[in-house]
Amino acid sequence: MQLSFQGRVVPGEGMARRLGCPTANIAVEQGVIIPALGVYVGETEVNGRRYGSLICINDGRTGYNLKMEVHLLGQDIELNGKRIKVRLVDKIRDLIPYPGEKEMAEIVQQDMVKATAWMQGLETQKSAV
Repeated sequence: MQLSFQGRVVPGEGMARRLGCPTANIAVEQGVIIPALGVYVGETEVNGRRYGSLICINDGRTGYNLKMEVHLLGQDIELNGKRIKVRLVDKIRDLIPYPGEKEMAEIVQQDMVKATAWMQGLETQKSAV
């Protein structure tokens, strides 16, 4: 799977930051075809540089606010207002019902570990070629 999306980063609710995984939020425009809701590993291009990323495509708390939340692995870059391009590479899990902030923070940390390991494996494959 390799799907790309781009858009301007808009302010979010701050939930992901509280969970230890700050994200850049891109509102998904009506009519755009997206893959299934879930958590993905991929790459994000910002100002011509690419970063390994953990990406969550969800429908918000109300089920009506389709959005893409992008976390740059190992980076702390202010992205509000910038245009970014996101490439989804692989789905790592489906969305789950929100179990509470503490439990969700643990799940998100596990997702970040999985995504980092996935990206390191990709870099190893690239350097071997």
